[in-house]
Amino acid sequence: MSLSLPMRKAIVLKRSRFWELLQRAMAGEELSAEEGALLLKAEGKKLQALIQTADEVRRRRVGDIVTYVKNRNINFTNVCIGSCKFCAFRRNPEDPQAYVLSPEQIESKVNEALEANVTEICIQGGLHPDFGLEDYLEIIQTVKKTAPGIHVHAFSPAEINYIAEKEDMGLEEVIVRLKEAGLDSVPGTAAEILVDRVRSIICPEKISTEQWIKTIKACHRLGLPTTATMMYGHVETPLEQARHISIIREIQKETHGFTEFVLLGFVSRNTLLGREFNLRPYPDLVHSLRLHAVARLMLAGYIDNIQTSWVKLGPRGAQLMLKAGANDLGGTLMEENITKAAGGSLCSMTAAQLEHLILEIGRIPRQRTTTYDLI
Repeated sequence: MSLSLPMRKAIVLKRSRFWELLQRAMAGEELSAEEGALLLKAEGKKLQALIQTADEVRRRRVGDIVTYVKNRNINFTNVCIGSCKFCAFRRNPEDPQAYVLSPEQIESKVNEALEANVTEICIQGGLHPDFGLEDYLEIIQTVKKTAPGIHVHAFSPAEINYIAEKEDMGLEEVIVRLKEAGLDSVPGTAAEILVDRVRSIICPEKISTEQWIKTIKACHRLGLPTTATMMYGHVETPLEQARHISIIREIQKETHGFTEFVLLGFVSRNTLLGREFNLRPYPDLVHSLRLHAVARLMLAGYIDNIQTSWVKLGPRGAQLMLKAGANDLGGTLMEENITKAAGGSLCSMTAAQLEHLILEIGRIPRQRTTTYDLI
C-alpha cells in the first residue's frame, strides 16, 4: 500500500528533525530536554548515527585519553532508616546482617588501600538512626589520620541533609564542619532521577529534587567539587531522563562545580522496585548506549567527563559506552557492596585490568585524580 503525500511528508520531516539535531550537536549548539528526549528514542540507523556523533564530539572535546582513578569504597554501615525501593543494601538495626564499621575497621581498610597506592577513599553508607554529625566527623578524621594525603570523597546530599535535620543545623554549617574535618569532595549520588514524579515512586521518603539541587549548590559554593549522577532504567521516561541531564547542565552553568557525569544503570535483581515493576535484572545495553550518547551531546562544553560504570554494565558493556561518548571508567573500588547486594557480580578491578579494557579499543589509558588531574 502506497503512503499518501501528507504521510510521506510527515516521515521526511520527522527524519530531517533527527538529523538536524545531530548536526546542531556536532556544531556545539545546546539541545533542549525535549530535543534530547527525541534523540533518546533512536533506533536502527538513527541509533548508529547518534552513537557516531557522540563519539566524534567526545574526540573533539577530550581526545582519545580514557581516564580512571585508583580508589577504594568504604560503606561504613548498611543500617538505614530509608525505604528506597531500588535498594537491596539497607538493613534494619535488628537485622542479623546489619553492620557498622568501627574506627579500627575503617583504619584497616584505609591501610589496605594505601598498599594498593590509591589516591581516593570514597565513603558512603546508610542513614543510621543513631548517627549524628560527630560520627561522620570521626569517619573523616580516622581516614585522614591514617592517610593524611589521601582524597576523601564522601557523604551524598542525602547524608548531608540527614545530618542537618538530625542536628537542627543549616546545610552550609554541616558542609563547613565536614570540610574542616578533611572532606575534599562529595559524591553526587542520591540524585537517581531528578523528577519528583519518579522519586515519589522509587524513593518517596528520600530528599526531593529541590533538596538535592540546594545541597549540591551549597557544596559548590563552599568550594567542594561534586560528581553528578543518574540512576536510569526503571520507571522514568525519555523526557524525564533528558530533563535530569538538563537540570545538571543548568547547575553547572551557575556553579562550575561538577567534575563528571556518572551514568548508573539500575541493577534490579534483588530489589522491591524490580519485583513491583517486573524490571529486567540488569541494564539494557542499547538503552545505555542512547543515554551515554545523549549525555555527551547535551553536556558538551559544560561537563566534558562522562563516566560509564563497569560495575553496572560489566567490562564489555563499559567498553561499548566508551565508543558512545564516555571517556572515563571510574575507579578500581577494591570493594563494592551496594550493587552487589542488588545482584551485581563484579566489585573490584585492578588498574591493569582497566587499562587493558582501554587499550583493547585503541584508546589511551591514564590514571587521574578525583578532580581529573592526570597522574
